[in-house]
This record gives sequence, C-alpha cells and structure tokens, in this order.
Amino acid sequence: MPQWTLFENDFRAIDQVLIELLEKTNALSAHLVDRSGQLITTSGRSADFDVTAFASLVAADFTANTELSRLLGEESIVAVVNEGKTRSAYSCLLADRVIMCIVFDRRSTLGLVRHRSHRAAEQLDGVFRTLFEKVGLVESGRDTRDFADAAGREVDALFGD
Repeated sequence: MPQWTLFENDFRAIDQVLIELLEKTNALSAHLVDRSGQLITTSGRSADFDVTAFASLVAADFTANTELSRLLGEESIVAVVNEGKTRSAYSCLLADRVIMCIVFDRRSTLGLVRHRSHRAAEQLDGVFRTLFEKVGLVESGRDTRDFADAAGREVDALFGD
C-alpha cells in the first residue's frame, strides 16, 4: 500500500473538524486511520489505551464488516458500531480509504455521534480527496481485498502471528 503524508494546511483543517466534532458530541476521542491500519491522527483523550493497536484493529474490524456486508448482498458499508458497557465506538469511511472512528461514553449517544460524524465526514472527505489528488494517489477500482490483506498482515504483526 502506498505511503502518503499530510500537508500542514490539510492537517490544520482536519484537526479543526475533529476538535469541533468532539466538542459538539461530548465524545472522548476521534481517530483517523488508513485502511491499512496506520494511525493518521488522533484528537481528544486516548491515553488509557494503545492507539497504534487500536488503529490496526479498527481497520481490520471495518474491513471484516465490509466483507460481511458483501456476503449479505450489500455493495458497501456505511458505518461500524461497537457498543460497550462504558465506551462505544462509531466508525465510518472517508474518501474510500480513511476510517474515522469516534470513541464515546454515556455522556453522549450513538444518535448524536452518528449525526455529527456525518457532517464532519462530509468536510473531511473533501479534504482527503483533494489531498489524494495532490499527491497522485487516487484509488481507481481497486479491490478491497487488498485492504483486507494489508489489515490482516497488520493484525498478525501486532499479535506476533
């Protein structure tokens, strides 16, 4: 999977959207993860867990759910929700390659996170699409199995398999 980097202006725009999203949802943290499992950036509180491992698992989870959705006859997946007793996560795809994952607790609701994330995703999608055009990284008809393989390798490396 090709590597890419953020330009300073793009990073500032992304960071501002994430900060605003956290403020409006009262969520704990927001994470942007490349579909290969590489952490792009994080905003908010995440000091109590390993964000590198989290990023790999978010990518693997999103890819697995995408494949599950295809088995059920869907062409794509809109979002992945992980609901826990104390914390939950809502993930959605930006620009066909970046996963935005919002971690929230009981101070917020899935409905609010989903609604506000949709607005943030629209803004971030444009930023990432423009960025990918600038660096010449445009995914054209690429099979998501490539992403599944990359995510699987990341998880295997993480757990030493």
